[in-house]
Amino acid sequence: MNRVARATLFILALPLCTLLAQGQGRPALKRGLPVVAPRPTCAPAPAARAVTTTQRRQARELAQRAQQSAILGDRTAARDQLRQAATLDPANPQLAYQLARAQEALTATTEATAEYCRFLALAPNAPEAAEVRERLAGMTRSAPPTVPERILAPFRTGVTAYEAGRYAQAATAFSSAIALQPDWAEAYYDRALANAARGQRALAIADLQQYLRLRPEAEDRAAVVARISGLRGGSLSPTAALGLGLVIPGAGQMYTGRPAIGVVALAAVGASVAYALRSGPVTKQFEVNPKDPFGNPLPPYIDTRTETGRPYLVPGLAVAGGIAGAAAIEAFIHARRVNAREQRFSAGLMPFADGLAVRVTLR
Repeated sequence: MNRVARATLFILALPLCTLLAQGQGRPALKRGLPVVAPRPTCAPAPAARAVTTTQRRQARELAQRAQQSAILGDRTAARDQLRQAATLDPANPQLAYQLARAQEALTATTEATAEYCRFLALAPNAPEAAEVRERLAGMTRSAPPTVPERILAPFRTGVTAYEAGRYAQAATAFSSAIALQPDWAEAYYDRALANAARGQRALAIADLQQYLRLRPEAEDRAAVVARISGLRGGSLSPTAALGLGLVIPGAGQMYTGRPAIGVVALAAVGASVAYALRSGPVTKQFEVNPKDPFGNPLPPYIDTRTETGRPYLVPGLAVAGGIAGAAAIEAFIHARRVNAREQRFSAGLMPFADGLAVRVTLR
């Protein structure tokens, strides 16, 4: 590639950079809906009314007729007879179970669910209880719940704001959606893009990491990891984390993206140094060489005196050094752990004498 070609490439690149700066090439948001947990199937059942002996007998007779109708293939008649029997003897769990099975056979899911719930309320420890709970779970799974509008509304607001270039408003709206649905992985991803667009790299990295925790098998995992690496400016250096932590207590944690822990470490070291520099009475020993009145030396002896000094200097500095060293080592280990956990990808253009080459690095 000659000089003219290089200049042409540079000139052509300027409009592209301008478009990106104007937001035309912004990363695309994710529009996936959250997985909303199904609501509890069974509501609290009211207490069953008292029944007479005659009502129980009539209910048993109706249940027997229902069995005969089921044998003859008349499911509707069997269901109606069991419904009458359950009305006469509402405290009988077996009637509730049989009526639920009859409703389920007629694909009356809502009515079957109500009767299964009534059975569990009457006999939660019955032998059929496990089967009934499994049937209820199956009916719940067959009708997935819809996402409430109150959850979708702030998400849509965030999408609109992001596409309009109002990144701070988009991040706030996505935060509202996350507050309503904390396991919404796509909302974390989209908030990361909004935070990255407004220069909040640490917040964007945290959201992308949360997205990967919620979607460990995501198809775009490699791309997300590469984006995290780009926001960090490259892979973490354990040696740099250790060295910074030894020079400035807590700097290793700040380097690895955990400023709160770094501030705590720095404060702890500062408190230890302040304790070491406290003044207090110090008792010192010294040797006395006395003389008699005629100037002749007498046997020496040891005496003591109390003066103001720093009695806590050694233990305080030892504690400060221990905290600083432990924090630096922790930052070193954390950087190695992060590098081992994440597959890091980077790409860039390298100039050569006759053109450009793409450099791809997998760490």
